[in-house]
Parts: sequence; structure tokens; C-alpha cells
Amino acid sequence: MAGFSVAIAQSKKITGKVTGDDGFPLPAVSVRLETTNQGVLTNNDGDYEITASPGQVLSFSYIGYTTFKLTIGADNIYNIKLVTDTHLLTEVVVKDSYGSLAKKAYTGAASVVNGRQNENKPFTSPIESLQGEVAGLNITSNSGQPGADVQVRLRGVGSIGAGSNPLYVIDGAIINSGDLSSLTTSTSVLAGINQDDIDNITVLKDAAATAIYGSRGSNGVIVINTKKGKNGKTQIRFDTEIGRTNNLPQREDGKPLTGPQFKEIFIEGLKNYGYDDDAIASVSQSYGLNGRYNNWYDIVTRNGSQQQYNLSVSGGNDNTRVFASGGYFKQEATTIGSKLKRINGLLNIDHNISKRVTLNFNINASNIIQNTPTNGGAFANPVLAAYFLRPFQLARNDDGSVNSKTSGATNFSSTFNPLWLVANDRNQANITRILGTGSVKWNIWDELNFTSFASIDYDALEENIYNNPIQGDGVSSGGTAYDNYTRYFNFITRNQLDYKYKIGGSEDFTINATVGYEAQKNQAYFLVTNSNGFPVSQPTLITSINASVPIQAQASFGNYTFDAIYSRASINFKNKYVLSATYRRDGSSVFGSSSRYGNFYSIGGTWNLDEEDFFRKQNIFSSTKLRSSYGTTGNANFGNNNYYFTQTTAAYGANYGGANGQTFNNIGNPNLTWESAHKFDVGIDFGFFDDRLTFDIDYYRNNIDKLIQAVPISLTTGFATITSNVGAMVNKGFEFEIKGVPVKTKDFTWNTSFNIALNKNTVTKLSDHAPYINSVFRVNEGRDFYTYYMRQYAGVDPANGDALWYTDASKKTTTNNYSAAARVEAKQADPKGFGGFNNTFTYKGVTLSVDVYYNFGNYIFDSFSYYLADGTYLPNNRYQYVYTRRWKTPGQVTDVPKVVLGGTNDGESSDISSRFLYKGDYVRLKNLTIGYDFKNINYLKKAGITRLYLYGRGTNLFTKTYDKHIPFDPEVGVTGISNLEVPQVRTFTIGLNIGL
Repeated sequence: MAGFSVAIAQSKKITGKVTGDDGFPLPAVSVRLETTNQGVLTNNDGDYEITASPGQVLSFSYIGYTTFKLTIGADNIYNIKLVTDTHLLTEVVVKDSYGSLAKKAYTGAASVVNGRQNENKPFTSPIESLQGEVAGLNITSNSGQPGADVQVRLRGVGSIGAGSNPLYVIDGAIINSGDLSSLTTSTSVLAGINQDDIDNITVLKDAAATAIYGSRGSNGVIVINTKKGKNGKTQIRFDTEIGRTNNLPQREDGKPLTGPQFKEIFIEGLKNYGYDDDAIASVSQSYGLNGRYNNWYDIVTRNGSQQQYNLSVSGGNDNTRVFASGGYFKQEATTIGSKLKRINGLLNIDHNISKRVTLNFNINASNIIQNTPTNGGAFANPVLAAYFLRPFQLARNDDGSVNSKTSGATNFSSTFNPLWLVANDRNQANITRILGTGSVKWNIWDELNFTSFASIDYDALEENIYNNPIQGDGVSSGGTAYDNYTRYFNFITRNQLDYKYKIGGSEDFTINATVGYEAQKNQAYFLVTNSNGFPVSQPTLITSINASVPIQAQASFGNYTFDAIYSRASINFKNKYVLSATYRRDGSSVFGSSSRYGNFYSIGGTWNLDEEDFFRKQNIFSSTKLRSSYGTTGNANFGNNNYYFTQTTAAYGANYGGANGQTFNNIGNPNLTWESAHKFDVGIDFGFFDDRLTFDIDYYRNNIDKLIQAVPISLTTGFATITSNVGAMVNKGFEFEIKGVPVKTKDFTWNTSFNIALNKNTVTKLSDHAPYINSVFRVNEGRDFYTYYMRQYAGVDPANGDALWYTDASKKTTTNNYSAAARVEAKQADPKGFGGFNNTFTYKGVTLSVDVYYNFGNYIFDSFSYYLADGTYLPNNRYQYVYTRRWKTPGQVTDVPKVVLGGTNDGESSDISSRFLYKGDYVRLKNLTIGYDFKNINYLKKAGITRLYLYGRGTNLFTKTYDKHIPFDPEVGVTGISNLEVPQVRTFTIGLNIGL
């Protein structure tokens, strides 16, 4: 009894505070006694309290920091400062749908982006924030429309006839992604994901990383993991951000002409054609050139606004952990008729049913209401109107009312008055998404786990287009409306066993193995209605049921299924040598009846030289890792109506003699199967100065075959082509990434990262080796897929102002006859290189972040130059460069021909040629943020506030271009074609983060 009393007397209460090396308190730090299971977590202020005895050892551990061990002495208070663990290769975890692995033991090529670095950025889609952050990931936003789809390519263009977008995974669920709308100009269901809810995003690149996804991994995989609750005191966080947006500054050459400039050009063009003074006066009068004028670009654009509010709650204990959040986002775009509103919520629950059974439940819901103007060549496109409408076509009448005239000198019979359309038309999408996932994990014994997973991805789109009967596209039909309803159900179930075997009973030599079965069913339902004839006196009656003439009512569906068995295994010896292998057998209704199943595999290896004894004898490198992989993946992204490719289908409606008639409308190919990629990757990762400076370098070669292509067949079949697997291409290139902390002192820290990707695409095989025309491109063996094919512009004849073209590719002879010039394959829309340069500077409580994105080696094409340059087309306005650089006198040297208006065959100067190709090289200041963290302020702590951070942010602040004559913003999408989309915007916001 005496000995027991002494032991009790020796135990005492130990307290203290845990902070990081920056002085900030660290919540949820694990504080444990090494010889027992006793342990606690620090609270939000970093404080801890535990009972211990002198001589016992306390271990303090926290993700991202070096574990600290303390031997208890005579003191009762121990304040601990944890040091940041700069060994990035060890702490980074790569996670996909089937598990996770420390990057040091990972054999694949993958990049992990922490969600914290992109929180509160003013983008509607979290994918936009990744631009410039991941080597090899090319992200372009060809539209400033809020909620528009974002174009993503990983390591180049991956297909000819199928999709090239990566596969998206959220919390383990393979989801429907991209633009699911049927009427709206551009939408993205990923816009429903709140960036503040994201814990991390992992980009999987090579075969070792993507082969586990089988027939859908060819274009890469982007894995989004949302936040989870953590042990400890409940934490409440509130974020708000408000600001303004405006269009990027117009390029000087691309501005529309003012009224006086247009009048001067107009009269000069008529004179050059041969009009006399009387004819010119008559035509000028008919076009209203002697009256008032306005600036249409200023009319259709405005200063936009943006606001967002997010509230989250996180907490839990050893058994149950919860993260819940809700958010509201609203953006009034800079183009009239364009706006978006989003409401979203997330609930994530982890619960330990017992010591061996864990339950996870996650539900992510959002609703988006999006108004989108039309784009491209539509006469209702307000951006087109800003360039096409003449300054003398007045937006408003003398009394201030909106001009709705369809006749007279300032009529809107072709291109419409956008002010009238915004007030009287409607183009809206209501998008609801609910993504629910659930899993049960059973730890059968210490080395064996069983996981059962299920998910439901529900997307519903309600779209309404209404064109009024007074002016616009609805005039000829007395008003028209389209009402579409689209619904997707995407179900996934997965059952998986994970086994870890210790060779010789030691952790030094282990085998990890995974086997599983996965099934997926996607159901799509489409309902389409269209009607004409609406009451003029009731402008609020705008749905199809209110019309007098029904035109269309049809319903259809598009379903597909996948099922697969999969496995992967790795052998790890002391973290020195790691070998991995993956195998998946996929089956799907997407493929033809003769080719339903396919096998996909990968092998990979890693050698961590820093674990070798000889490595420790040198003082140059702090870490070095060699890795390589090879394997096969597929591309089954044929769209939801994939049966159209694989099955012969019939349609009814070919009626005869009053009887219902049926005819074949598609010839299917039962042998059609997935496109296949054979991926090779070799990389080296190494670090200096205790990994404060790290380098990642990759070389890859992706040979892609079985590309689907329309192949000509005998017309005796009733069809001209059949879709077959006949094409091939290759993407190869280098990726280089550097990360570092060049300066780290008590008060000042500088974090930096730089990445660059160099890719070369080559088409290697086509059907019958025959090239074909695709828009302004020619797809040909030995060339980049996006190689331009057009006549080569040779400038202007100084003697008479005629446009000149080269007769052939040698560029030795010129002609002023457009038809006599040969079309030539030259230049490409694909960038040769792109990347980012990101920096964060912290001084005491002040933080400055600077993110730069750059792109080079590609050319972009102005698809509307025929109407906006110096051709014959009379009604439209012109680019500013036509006024400033046009040929006017003999002997003048310039690149813009004389203006000739009014003819029918004299507009060749504006026809498609290399004259309208521009260098796509640019450098953009993507993000600039400055903020202050109000830390160590006593009255805030007394009020229960653990964090108060105030910041200001600007996006797209500056763009440096390298073609002085480019008339528009160089970011136009992967095809390199400008299409008069909603312009890119510049955003200025202020934000506040509050933690309780």
C-alpha cells in the first residue's frame, strides 16, 4: 500500500501551450504518453492538460511539423514550439478513390494542391483556381460568364473524336462533369462545389496513378477531397468577401470604331469601290450617318459585383467527427444579361461504431441559377452586338426609351438591340446537384480491412429560353420558347479488401495488396418542349404552355453501365525500394457488343536514394527519389448517348400514306471500343537544404491508339461513314517544378513555387492515312492535331493597297488573287509551353501572395475578322486597327489593305488566312492578395475569437502579350479560336475570415 501511495503522489498535472515556429497556437496537436495509451488534443488556443509523472516522455505530433518529445521533470508547465517538417516528400499524401499513400512510397506521378491556398478565390469553379499550380495541367477559361465550363487538358490533347477532359472524382465518387446543359450557352456542374469546402485536390497523371481507373483514366484524373471534422473543441469559421468586377482593358487594335471614325471609313470605302458623291450621300443617309451615335461596347458592358458568405462548423471526439458548412455566392457579370447565384451546403460525418468499424457519410448539395447570353455568331449575342452594330444605330430613342425599331435608318432587323433583349428575353438555367457518399470500413484484423462504398450523384437542370415577339429571334414566329428538363442519376457501389503483410514480421519489408469490385450505372433523362406564338400584352407568360402553336415535345433517355474488378499491390523495403502493380478489367455498355471488356494495367518503381547509407555521406542533397512507370489506360468519354456509335438505331416519323413510317438513322459498329493510351513516365524528385528547396522533373510519352474516327463506307449501305477505332497520336514532353522556402526567419517567410510544362502532340495514324479538314485546321499524320490550314498572308501591295498572299508554302511568289493562293499547314493552336510562378511573403501578421500564369508557343485565330476587318460587308462596325493602319496612298507600307465597301466579290482581304493568326503568348498576373492577421490581441481572445484575418485581392490585374496587334484577350480556349464570348474579367475584392 505504501508503494502505491508513493506512485499516486508522483503523478501531477502537466499544462502548457503548443505553437508553431511562427508563434501561432496549434489546435488539435496530439499529446501522448509514450508508454501508455493516454493522450489529449490541444484546444483552439493550443493549450493542453495531461496527468503524468516525472521521467515519463510526452510526444507532441501534428501534421506538417516534426514530432517533439519531452521528458517530464520537476516543472508543471511546458510550452512547446513545433518546427515545420520541410521533408515534403514524406508528409504529402496522395489519395484516390481506392486509398491513400505517402508520396515517398508512391510510384506514380501526381500533384497535390492543399485547399487552403485557394480558399476564397473569386472563381465560380474550383478548377479555375488550379491554373498555373500543377505542371502539365492546362486550364483555359474562354468565357468570363460566371459558371461557364472550363476547358482542361492534362499532358496534351488526348483524343480526336471522343472527349479530352480528365475524369473527376469527389470524395471517392466518379461524377458527371463538364457542361450537362442543352440550351444554356455554357455551364459547369463543378461550379456547385465551394472552394472553401475543399481539403485538397490531387491530380493523377501517369499510368501508375491512373490505371486503377481503367477505361476512363487516359486523360488523367482530378480527385477532390472535401474537409472532414477533427477531434477537439468545436471550431466555427465565418468567411465573407465582397467586391467589384470589370472587363479586362480592351486591346487598342480591337476596339470598335467611334461614330466619326466609322463615318470616315464608310465613305472612303464607298469611294474606293467607285461610288460617286450622290450615291455616297444616299447610302450614308440610309445608314443614318448624319445623326447621333453611341458606343455599343460601353452599352453592353458594365461594372459587375460579387459577394460570397461561408459558414462552417468542425469538431468531434475520438468516436465522432463532424464538418458542416453552408455558403452563398452571387455574381453580377460585366456583360448585360449575365449573372449567377449559388447556394451550397456540405455535411461530412465520421463515426467509430466500434474499435474496428468506422462509418463515413457525406452529402454535398448545391443550387445554381445562371443567366447566360448567347455567344458566337448569334445575332442576340450582346458581345457580338458591341462590334457588329454601327455607332449610328441608337440604343435609345429621343425620349430615353429602348429602341425596338425593326425598320428605318437605325433599325435592328439583323443584329438586335441587346438592351431590348435583356429586358424582354430570357435565357436561364436552374441547376441542382446532390452528391451523397457513404462507406463502412471494417478492420477485420490489424492487417486486413474491408470497405464498402456507395455514392449517388444527382443532377437536375431546368432550362428556359424565351424570345419575345417584338424584336429578336422570336419575331418571325410571334415569340418562341424552349423549356428543357435534364436529369442524371449516377450510382456507384464498391467493395474492397486491403491487406498488409509484414515479411518476417517486420515493418521494414511489407506487401500492401488491394482487390475490389466496382459497379456504376448512369441514367439520363431528357425532356424537350418548344412552342411559338406568345401574347404581346403579357410579357410574363414565357413558358411553352402559354403559346398558341406547339412545335415540339419529346422525351428521351441515355443510360450506360460500368462494372470492374480491380487490384493493386506494392512491395516496400525500408522505404528504399518500392515496386507497384495495378490491374483492372472493365466492362461497359459504352462499348460495342463485341468489345465490352478490356484489361488495363500498370507497373511502377521507386528508389529513394536518401534512405541509402551512402547518401548520408554527402552534404549536397537532402533527398532524392527516382521513379518510373508504364501502363495502359482507356478513354470511354463518348458522351451519354454512346449507343449511337455502337448500335444500329431506327427512328419513326418517316410517315407514308397516313401510316407511321420507320427508317434507320444510324449504322452502329459492334466492334467499337475504348480509345487506348500506353503511358511511360520517368521522374526524379530531389531536395536541398533539408528540403527547403525541392525539384520535380518528369519526362512522359503517351502513345494513344484506337482513336475513334468517322470512316467512309460504301453509300450502298445508306450511310456515308461509320465510327471506328482507327486513329493514333502521341503526346510527349517534360514537366519541371520547383518549390522552396528561400527565406525563413522569426518574422519573415518567403514561400515560392515555379512550374513549366513542354508538350508536343503528333497525329501518327488516320483512316487510310488520309488527312481531313476540321474547321480552320487540317488533321494530318505527322502534325499537331490543332495545325492551322489556310492561305498565307503576304501583306499589302504598296502601289495600290491590294491584299497579297503567297502562292505556296515556299513564300517566294505573291498574288492578289485569293483563290490562286494555296492553303498551307502552318502554326498550331496548341501551346508549346505553359506554367505558373507563385509566391507568398509573410512578415509578422502581413501576408502578400502573388500568382503569375504564362503561356507560349501557340497561335490564335480571329473567326470574326471577315465581318470586322476591311472586307465588303457593309452593315458592321470595324476594328480600330482598320482605321489606324489602312492603306490610303500609293507607296504606303502597311499590313492593312485599302477599304473597299459595297461589292460582292471584293472582300477577299478579310477571308480566312494567316493574316488573322496572332501569337498566343502571354504572361498574366493572375492573383495578388495582401492581408493582415490580427493575432495575439488580448481582447479578441477574451471575446472567443481565435482568428481574424482581413485581406484585399485582385485577379487578372495585368496581362503582358507579345503580339502588339492582337485585337482581343489571348485566353480563348484550347482550340485557339476567338468566338465573341463574354469577356474575361478583372476582380477586386475585400474579405474577412473569422474563427471562433
